[in-house]
Parts: sequence; structure tokens; C-alpha cells
Amino acid sequence: MSAGRAHTRDVTVDVRGEGSAGFGYVHLLNLSLVGGDWREVAGEVRRWSGWNWPQFLLVLLLDAVALLTAPDGSVGGLGWLYAAMAAALVLSFCRVAGLVGALADRAGKRMAYLPPTVSLGCVLLAVLGVVGMRYYADHGEVDVTGRARIVAGESLTDGDRLTVTVRNDPARGRLRLALVLVDALPGAQSCVPASTYDARLRGSGARRAEGVRTEQAFSLPLGGIRGDIHVEVVLHTDTGCRMGVSVAEAALHD
Repeated sequence: MSAGRAHTRDVTVDVRGEGSAGFGYVHLLNLSLVGGDWREVAGEVRRWSGWNWPQFLLVLLLDAVALLTAPDGSVGGLGWLYAAMAAALVLSFCRVAGLVGALADRAGKRMAYLPPTVSLGCVLLAVLGVVGMRYYADHGEVDVTGRARIVAGESLTDGDRLTVTVRNDPARGRLRLALVLVDALPGAQSCVPASTYDARLRGSGARRAEGVRTEQAFSLPLGGIRGDIHVEVVLHTDTGCRMGVSVAEAALHD
């Protein structure tokens, strides 16, 4: 054999059809080790349905992690996260089923980037679900209306005091509260329009809300309070009026 001649030999690889894993790996190795037209390789991989299973399983795993880490209780604002997770799973399944690839084939070169873009989008949406659930678990708004307790008499008059207690769990930086004022003697008086109340955190005169009307929400900074939050309320109403008070809304938020 002369020094200037190069010999090549044919290599036969049994990949058992275009849908097999061997088919995709051989084309990827052809691109990375031997060289070649990446557009041709991308076209072959795009038609290889087995290439889509890893991203489908990854999306499925990420959605499962997001569901397992979802905050307990009623947390507002999670609807868009569930929608993103569902969209990721549906689009990823369409990739495995070959629907996206078939659409790209019909559209020709104009849609050549659709399959990889959909795959990347599915993974990003699933990652968003995990990150979003973790964020809401740490900082999201939590409805604690059902856990709020009022210590007061059956009917209150001008200047009477009551206490609303809510536990800061999970811990947040602020409490939003709204109380409902009702006439204790509805057939004999109509005092709600003229009634207001002042509210403050127990032990803090600076954190207060004044002149609050029925069902009007206000927010108080908690200043690092852990455990039970005690909001002291003073009722202001006309002389002779008797009022009832209940919690319309209580929410912890940052």
C-alpha cells in the first residue's frame, strides 16, 4: 500500500427502519464526527418519532414535580401555571404522535424549525410550572378566610372592641382583611351606611387602618410576625345602633 493512498471500507449498520433509535444516533454521529449537511440530518431526526420520547418523559417528570410541590390550601393565581403545564404535556404528546412533524412536512421548508421549537417550548413550559409552583409556595397569596376567628359580643355598639385572629401560616409579609358590618336589628335600624371601624395590629400603633367601611379591604404589614396575628378593631357607629361583624376576606400575601 502506497503512502499517498487512502482506503475506505463500507460499514453497514442495521437500524431497523426510520423509527428506531439507531437511525437517529447514526445521523447525529454522522453530523458531529464525520461532518455533513446539518439540514439533511435535522430533516431525518425530525421524522424520527423515537427522538421525541426523551423530551416527552422529561415534560411528564417536570409536571409531576410541579404538582407535588404545589402549595397547600387555596392559593390565588395558579390557574395560568396549570394551563402552562397542561399545554406542555399536550404539545409534547403531539410531538411523540408525529402530528407536529406531519404538519412541518406538509408546510415544507417554511416550517422546518417547528418540531424542535415545539420540543423546546414544551420543556420550557414544564420548567415554568416547577419554578412557578415553588415561587407561589414561598410568596403566593393564601386565602385564610376560613381560618379567621372573631372574638366579640353578639352585638356591638359605638366604641366597642373586637379581635380578629389569623395564623400567619404559611408565613407572609402582609395581611389583607375585609369585615362585613350588619345591623343586629335589621327591622328596627339601618346603621350600616354610617358605620366604620379602625383596625390595628396588637402591640403596634403605627400599623393601622382608619375609617374602614363594610366589605372594604385594607392591608397591614406584619413586620415579621410569626404565629397568630391579632388585629384589634374599634367600631364607630351612631348612638343606639347595634351591629354584627363577620370576616368577608382574609388573605396572607407579600
